[in-house]
Parts: sequence; structure tokens; C-alpha cells
Amino acid sequence: WGWLDTHLSPMQIGWAGVILVGVTIALMPSAKSPPRVPITRIGIALGLGAALGQGIGAVMSRRAYEITTEAGMTIDGITAAYQRISGGLAITVGYFVYIWLRDRQRARAGQAGSGQIHRYTWKGFGYLFANAMFGPVLGVSCYQWALATTPSGIVLPIAATTPLVIIPFAYWFDGDIPTRRSLAGGFVAVAGVVALTLVR
Repeated sequence: WGWLDTHLSPMQIGWAGVILVGVTIALMPSAKSPPRVPITRIGIALGLGAALGQGIGAVMSRRAYEITTEAGMTIDGITAAYQRISGGLAITVGYFVYIWLRDRQRARAGQAGSGQIHRYTWKGFGYLFANAMFGPVLGVSCYQWALATTPSGIVLPIAATTPLVIIPFAYWFDGDIPTRRSLAGGFVAVAGVVALTLVR
């Protein structure tokens, strides 16, 4: 709002709030569905840092699209996603090379106990490939495309519904049965998304 002069109407802010309330209701732990990992201060701090990073990144992406347009150039969401993915790909390849070399060294030294050597399977690589295609490739491409055409303040509340999409997949893969509260929260969030896209 301050840097790019992006003004959201009170209705847009209100419906964005409804989305966040719905996501909170759906994902908030309870006595019946406690968190599967301990809640720590460092975890909360890192979560807030991630939110801050995503917010700043979204605003910077919007500004980058403006600069590109002012220069008489265009960049599509897929190209922007490719540029973002390139750095992550280099880090990921470096990590797997490190793990592979470490496991080989442990195997030669006879120091590898059970669970210390990573066993890679074609099924595992299939899941990894599908995750990469749907998340960093297709997901980030659509995300960048949205930022190219829509204010960040509207895109980010919609992107916040990502954990809700996981609910049916968690049921399918892990047998994690969604609670009534999570389904109700998901309904509120989706209704907020629909309303946000309809207001001007």
C-alpha cells in the first residue's frame, strides 16, 4: 500500500480477513486433533519469518512486473517461476550430491548402521517429481501469473488457502480423516475466496 500505492477497498480487506479466519478455524489444533509436533518459540519465529518473507517477496514481484512493463518488456508467470526455481534446483542438487557422497563414504568405512544409508526408489522419485511439478513449477507459475495481474493484497489471502487443499490428499495418502471443524473452516475460507474474486 505504501510502496506501490495499491489501495484495497474495505470489502476486499474484509473478505481477505474471512479467508484467514476460515484457514485458522480449519487448521487450529484442538484436544481431539493436537499438533503432531511440539510447538516451540523457534517454530513460531520461523513461521512468522516465512510469512514476512512471502509478503515482501510478493510485493517485490509486483514491483518487478511494473519495472518490466515500464521498460517495454513482458515476462510471463512460467518464466518468472523458472528463474525462481533455478536457484532452488542448484541447492537441491548440491544437497543430494552431498548425501550421496556421505553415504558412499560411510558404506566404505563400514560405519553405516540401520537407517543411516538412504535408500532411493523409483516410487520415491516419482513422488518427488510430482511434488516438484505441482508445487514449484505449476504452483509458482500460477502464483507469479496472479501477481502479474492482481494486487498482492488479494493474491496472498487466496494463496493462504493452500493448506486446505492438502486435506483431501492427507486423507487419501495418510488416512487422516478431516474433522467437522476443519471442513467448516475450509467452507468459510472458500466462500471468502469466491466473495473476494467478485468484489471490485
